[in-house]
Amino acid sequence: MHTQKPSQGFTLVELIVILLLIGLLAGLASKSWTSLVSSTRHVSAINETHRMFAFARSYAINKRVLTTICPLSSSLICTDDWNKPVSVFPDRDNDKRPDGGKIHRISHLANGHLDFYSRTAGRGYFQFSPDGMSHGTMGSLIICSRSGKDPVEISYLALNIGGRLRHLRDDNGDGVIKLPWGVSLTCPKT
Repeated sequence: MHTQKPSQGFTLVELIVILLLIGLLAGLASKSWTSLVSSTRHVSAINETHRMFAFARSYAINKRVLTTICPLSSSLICTDDWNKPVSVFPDRDNDKRPDGGKIHRISHLANGHLDFYSRTAGRGYFQFSPDGMSHGTMGSLIICSRSGKDPVEISYLALNIGGRLRHLRDDNGDGVIKLPWGVSLTCPKT
């Protein structure tokens, strides 16, 4: 009697189904990975901003000197473009320029993946007095990140009179932050 050996391997239909499943899973993993990387960059920028403000406040207290935080132009004058590197420097004469050209810290907050917008009434700078309090008018920053076709991730960082940075975020993912006093913040369209 003649017996047939069971065939080994996959049929063409089984192979096509497996390849389709692998492609589908790879597509889902890629979208999740992109979203995770974008979210991680956003959180990292928030943490770096908190560190920078804490450093500036600590420097002002320890050195007993008015301290300014701002992006600087090539002529070392504060600008309002927070997508540029941001500097922390002593500013005894309050001219919004580093005393003697001395800068104590430079942070690259935006790092090409996020957009920073200041809400400082056009001033573009923040200051700490020697007692660690906010010097002059307070202000805030809005951090926006986009991940392809995903919705905008937005955070709001406000400096209070006590020199502390407060953070609010868009909890429901709609790209809007509603402030306690009723103002709604969104990221500008690019």
